[in-house]
Amino acid sequence: MHRYALYYVPPPGTALAAFGARWLGRDACAPPEGAGVSAEDWRRAVATPRRYGFHATLKAPFRLAEGKDERTLGEALERFCRARGPAPVGKLALRVLSDFLVLAPLDPRAGAALAADCVSAFDSFRAPSTAAEIARRRPDRLTASQKAKLERWGYPYVFEDYRFHLSLTGPLESGDRARFGAHIARMALAAIAEPVEIAEICLCGQTSPDADFVVLARFALGRPPQR
Repeated sequence: MHRYALYYVPPPGTALAAFGARWLGRDACAPPEGAGVSAEDWRRAVATPRRYGFHATLKAPFRLAEGKDERTLGEALERFCRARGPAPVGKLALRVLSDFLVLAPLDPRAGAALAADCVSAFDSFRAPSTAAEIARRRPDRLTASQKAKLERWGYPYVFEDYRFHLSLTGPLESGDRARFGAHIARMALAAIAEPVEIAEICLCGQTSPDADFVVLARFALGRPPQR
């Protein structure tokens, strides 16, 4: 496995999961019916989020440290989840984060405590970032605090900079954000009608640098894992 990540992935069978699968359309070549955008514009907009899947990051993608393996990572995640209860997030709404369209909770700190625990508890499994990995995060655009987090934790948006969100697009110009947003808001009505709770953490993996991330296992918070 090239990289691993700890994600919140909406449970199968929920309206939120159905919306994410429909919007990102990993197996589709054309936008979902009712999207109101051209196939070319849609493919360009969703290219990055569809690679990672419809998720909210709890611990960003990382390569395994020397001496670590998937089995021990899964066992550690199982123990971690059994010791914690579900984390409420609340209702989601369409938001602009930087220049991306996302679904995010009304409370900007929702899910932050659980994510912070994931970052610190599993850092021993993370191989140190390479110079190329740091450069891909565009450190010239980060604050001093975010640069320090990038070097220490391998990701700049952790702890006080963390925001729970499920990405819907890559970066868009303001006009495109308005155009896509109008259609997404209509399509997502059922998906965001009910509040979200993080009741499980997904161990996700990527087999190669060009591969999509997939769910390897779901670990229920406070209960045995579901595989």
